[in-house]
Amino acid sequence: MLEKIKEIPMEIKNHWSTPAEGKYIPYKEFASYSIGGIGVNTINSLFGYVALNANCLLIGSAYGIKPTHLAWLNIIMSIINILKAPIISMMIDNTNSKYGKFRPYLLYTGVPTAILLCVMAFIPNDINYTAKVAVIGVVYACLMVFQALYAQAFTSLAQVLTPNGEERTGLLSVSMFIYSLGPSIVNMLLPILAGLTGGMTDFKTYRILFPAFSVVGIILSIITFKGTEEKIVVAKDYVAKVKFSEGIKQVAKNKYFWLINIHSILSCLKYGIGSILGWYCIYQIKSDAMLGIMNTVIGTASVPLMLLAPLLAKKIGKRNVLIWTNLIRAVFSGLMLVTMDNTVLFFVFLYLATLMMGGDSVVTTSMTAEIFDYQQWKTGVRLEGFITQLGAMLTTFAGMFTGLIIPYFYEHYGLEKDYTVLYDASVRTPIFNILIITTIISCVICVIPILFYDLNEKDHQKIIEELKVRADEK
Repeated sequence: MLEKIKEIPMEIKNHWSTPAEGKYIPYKEFASYSIGGIGVNTINSLFGYVALNANCLLIGSAYGIKPTHLAWLNIIMSIINILKAPIISMMIDNTNSKYGKFRPYLLYTGVPTAILLCVMAFIPNDINYTAKVAVIGVVYACLMVFQALYAQAFTSLAQVLTPNGEERTGLLSVSMFIYSLGPSIVNMLLPILAGLTGGMTDFKTYRILFPAFSVVGIILSIITFKGTEEKIVVAKDYVAKVKFSEGIKQVAKNKYFWLINIHSILSCLKYGIGSILGWYCIYQIKSDAMLGIMNTVIGTASVPLMLLAPLLAKKIGKRNVLIWTNLIRAVFSGLMLVTMDNTVLFFVFLYLATLMMGGDSVVTTSMTAEIFDYQQWKTGVRLEGFITQLGAMLTTFAGMFTGLIIPYFYEHYGLEKDYTVLYDASVRTPIFNILIITTIISCVICVIPILFYDLNEKDHQKIIEELKVRADEK
């Protein structure tokens, strides 16, 4: 073991610019994707601070928007999402630039995303309530379009840097660990620095810190654009040209597409416990600084399984990793129900429940990339845009209905425009209970479609080998 560790520096030196035998990604490209990703995900993490839900301290507590009004805004955004999805899928799957299919969008959508994020913090709070809701909705709609393209470009890029499934999972595992530093730094510093700018419910916090983080994020993201190269196994004369009707028709026949997206739809409420942390720190233990500390601590929970994901996927398969981590998350979430008044135990079980989701993104992203390859093997056409955007349409449509569930309970228990009622345990506790219970239910039922997912690692390797043969024949 020690000898292998000693060999790492020499391995990196020898394959810094040229990949090792049987591999596709040199360490220089690995570093470019990962370090640049810190910037991309710094900006993406700011998107969470302007979310249209009551848990958002800026949109909810500071602007004072009612939970049900935020839910209806979300429905409008969902409709816009559904309408834009076909356009984005056509754009991506018909992109034939010298930079590839995804890298151009890193360049063109990053700055607009950062600017619109900052604008969200500068909307006047003293205007008419209806006008305020409308302005927030319009700015958010524009932001949502650019941010979706920006985030997808970065995520999808990892899926086409190598056709080797094992190498891809390794890339996702380590790079996610590295670029998660962006959100970790934001989630640690923003609440702590908020103590100097009036707190997490004060506009000055966001008006000062959003621009600062955005500038750093954009500068770093350019590293990913400049230092990576897309590698898709296709014939040299392949040109991306897909009609919308044909793309939808072909994707609809892909059973793995349906299984992974039904899983995503049923997973939509399993992250509910994560939204408790901000309210718990601000309204129960009354500490902005503690929110910064706990954001950092809870942020480390994703690291172990993120790094172990390749090993676990190799040992028991990605499908089984997904099944067991969700079921164990449900158990730890259940323990949060009975420890709400014990801050230490509550945070411990929140940490353990979050730990179970550490490998979730690694595994599902890797599985989605395999679905891309399966689609190409089955039909002869690369359909990353259609697969991703049709999936987004389905989850968005489902979210239009599930998004009304939690806000109903918020207002049922007394939370409307005045968020200070959360200082009252009789209002706060039943709301926390609902967030925990819905998380448990979602974790359990999302496992069901994965039980039928039978595209294993050996089958995927055979697909890649056949695609290589086809490409060489043309």
